[in-house]
Amino acid sequence: MPAPLLPDACNAGTAIRAYILVNAVVMLLALAAGPRPEQWWGPLLQGVAVAEPAAAIWLSFMCLSRRSWRRLGTLWRLAVGVVAGAASGWMAQALVGSVLTLGEGGGLPDWRSALVGAALAAVFLHYLGLRAQALTPATVQARLDELQARIRPHFLFNALNAASALVRERPQQAEQVLDDLAELFRATVSRPGTLSTVAEEVDLARRYLGIEAVRFGDRMQVRWAVEPGLEGLRIPALTLQPLVENAVRHGVESCAGPCLIDVWVTPRAGMLEIGVVNDYVVPREGRSGNGTRVALSNITQRLRLLYDITAELRHGRVDGLDPPRYRVRIRLPL
Repeated sequence: MPAPLLPDACNAGTAIRAYILVNAVVMLLALAAGPRPEQWWGPLLQGVAVAEPAAAIWLSFMCLSRRSWRRLGTLWRLAVGVVAGAASGWMAQALVGSVLTLGEGGGLPDWRSALVGAALAAVFLHYLGLRAQALTPATVQARLDELQARIRPHFLFNALNAASALVRERPQQAEQVLDDLAELFRATVSRPGTLSTVAEEVDLARRYLGIEAVRFGDRMQVRWAVEPGLEGLRIPALTLQPLVENAVRHGVESCAGPCLIDVWVTPRAGMLEIGVVNDYVVPREGRSGNGTRVALSNITQRLRLLYDITAELRHGRVDGLDPPRYRVRIRLPL
């Protein structure tokens, strides 16, 4: 049996799965009351009236108290989740019972609600343990490795050539290119799935663009808009650098003249938004214009692994602009 893991109950994905589970169980129990709708309709409404408040109580407790039990051992954490499930079922039954009887009493709530709450909590935690194991096998680790090893061989070749050309005429700039290149490789060989700060991600992206600036010169123009105060926020490593790499590869390289890249990091609607938009040349008929989708698909899978459904990545052309522009936006929970 996999080690049971307590969920991040503040996560929207966890909440949705918990509500699906309790409502599915209530529906099955109601259908067992009889084949005709008049036989199961009443038990279904009563069950939903208790199950949904119980799920809300359990999720609220697990979310608000998560700092208290995270340091406990696995069995103790499982016990916390199961006991919280029993207490939530008992409290929800008491609350609904008092409302339905208009406060006239009726004794203690049915103990079976507590038993069902504990059982559902145990089943849900076991499911989350299985899901956590399914999401972290060697195949997923290989995907993270692939994402963090995305510096292309010909980029390395170009960077070394640029540094070689600068050694005699501008040795300090050549040294800076090699320092930036070393920092990029340090990031790509770090442990996959690790977190870094916004400041570190911005610095890494600036280093990458600094290397490419040696090759493209004035053709590449970059505007930064990083909101102050966000530097210490922790986000997945190599979140921003692949976006600016795509902007260079599919924007600057395709433009004969100057190409503008806008990069921003800002809080928006309770989320952290990281975005890149760049000029590009619309591919001619017969040529593929979907070159960025493999990299963006890898990033999307990585965000799903780390944040479930609370993170999103959107990309596409920006309509009505001349020259045409392509925008990629990532939103992460703050």
